[in-house]
Amino acid sequence: MNTPIKYFNNPRILEKYLPLFENPWKQNVEALRDYYIDGMVKYEISGYVSFLRACTPTAKRLGQERIRASIQPIVQRVAEQQFKLHPPRDEEARQIIRMLIEQKHITTEIDRAFPHAIGISLLLSLTSRFLNGRWLIMINKSERSFVTSDNPAVAYYHKNSTGIGQLYVPLAPGIAILVSPDFDDKIIDENSINSSTCKNDCFVVPKLEYVEKFNELIIKAAEKRVLHSSINAWLKQKVHHCSDWHVEIKVDEIQAESGVFIVTRELLTRIQNA
Repeated sequence: MNTPIKYFNNPRILEKYLPLFENPWKQNVEALRDYYIDGMVKYEISGYVSFLRACTPTAKRLGQERIRASIQPIVQRVAEQQFKLHPPRDEEARQIIRMLIEQKHITTEIDRAFPHAIGISLLLSLTSRFLNGRWLIMINKSERSFVTSDNPAVAYYHKNSTGIGQLYVPLAPGIAILVSPDFDDKIIDENSINSSTCKNDCFVVPKLEYVEKFNELIIKAAEKRVLHSSINAWLKQKVHHCSDWHVEIKVDEIQAESGVFIVTRELLTRIQNA
């Protein structure tokens, strides 16, 4: 990691974090392949998955959208107040600005490095959530390998539900995990990590239909690139079929006496005019 990171006293903070989880990655994935998991394997994989979740180009883009959504009610209120106090003298300009305000087209620009810095600051918290969460470890023995992408840690919602989701991450062509995070932010004590964190985890061999379902999720959620060990007809067809999808932030505004609550979710959305 050679690029300095803004908003930190140490601009190369990731160089200290990543090796702890990146270096043992291969051996930890091999452990899962052998149907073995303990507290340290889970902790080290959780740390790297947190990086994949928080520091990809997609994470930066979605972070910008989240921050923009969270401050939009304030921007809207200020724009309306300023328009009332200082309306443009020119009638045409006044109509254009009124339309922009009414349609909520006046927004803020968010420095792309800022949500990246927030993501880095949340790495330990995310690691704790994944470490203490429940894992479904899928050992793929079907004719179809798991694919991955430049956005490899994706929110997964069960059918007809877009509430609290799980996290799907393909770790290798034959291994993937489905994580139900523990949202009670527990402090991680590396000296006391043991297999008790794995008591609710289980290994499964998914059917082909589920492998294909998760592959479609990854392909639709890809930012620019789908990654696989080989290019073949089924992959080309699937990528072409899903090329007009991507992940967006869905914003819900909940009115309350004290103001507005902003709830954001990551959802797959078909790109219009793709």
